[in-house]
Amino acid sequence: MAVIEKRYGATDGLIHMPDGTSHYTFGFCDISGVPENEIFEYRGKATLLAPLLEIYEGDEIYLTLTNLGFPVRPDLDDTHTIHWHGFPNQIPIWDGVPEASISVPVGRNFQYYYKPLGPGTYMYHCHFEPVEHIQMGMVGPLIVRPLLEKNPVYSGRKFAYNDISSEFDREILIFLTELDKRPHALIADVQAFDWTEYSPQYWMISGRSYPDTVNPPDDPNFPLQPYSSLMESYTGEKILLRFVNLGFQEHSIQLLGIPLKIVGQDAKLLRGYHNEDTSYWRNTVFIAPGQTIDAICTPPRSGKYILYNRSHQKNTIDGVSFGGMITELNVIEP
Repeated sequence: MAVIEKRYGATDGLIHMPDGTSHYTFGFCDISGVPENEIFEYRGKATLLAPLLEIYEGDEIYLTLTNLGFPVRPDLDDTHTIHWHGFPNQIPIWDGVPEASISVPVGRNFQYYYKPLGPGTYMYHCHFEPVEHIQMGMVGPLIVRPLLEKNPVYSGRKFAYNDISSEFDREILIFLTELDKRPHALIADVQAFDWTEYSPQYWMISGRSYPDTVNPPDDPNFPLQPYSSLMESYTGEKILLRFVNLGFQEHSIQLLGIPLKIVGQDAKLLRGYHNEDTSYWRNTVFIAPGQTIDAICTPPRSGKYILYNRSHQKNTIDGVSFGGMITELNVIEP
């Protein structure tokens, strides 16, 4: 078991779409280890997605949240929290729900403590005014790895859960969100938005829309969109797809030509009452808002495969050009 200390800043930022537009966002940035007199240099550098939290079950996590404020909206003194969505073993003060926890004012800090007891794919987000703050971009991925990987018998092997049936060779995060440009623009201009009129124009995988999804990670053209969802593997390898939906719409995702074995849902290995295997095969993954799904696939042959949303509208950029919730899997011979 390890003791891990992290520090995140809550602030704002700006993301870019393939059609050349830019959109105002809220979010988090990693300021772990940054000297105290330099942390405010990270104001305005929130990333979408927020930084990946990657830990092992049983680790003790001390996560300090610092509210850096919004340079674009210095008048907006919103407080913030971090809520580990679906995390089952949290006491209220560290759960991040403002009604039962503590929200962090501008210029202040709060330290969360976590000790994950079960592996799986999770997510985290701000729970202060959650409809607005989630849509504005305060969302991030969380992976809890199983202790089975630390067993000397399985040295060097990777598993999604504490079961050898969940073994994989490579993994990719498929984090699904949408963006309605109207509230982003109105909030930047100090205007209100009627959330009953929510109707997104952009659909994203891990903070980008296609074709930007297949650009490399940490591409300098996307300084605040660090994630790539381009998948690459050899034939015969098992690929773990960690699906996360933290938008407000249901999505149906297909990896064309490759069936998917669903092995986990909402950070739980699929098992019955008597521990029987209840995993199942699907050509399409249906994933609801707030849900995570772990799926394993094995590409049968080399080539380029397309992962896409089966809704035509969500494969567009602002309803005009081809793009949106699409990425690629490139498979080559060993």
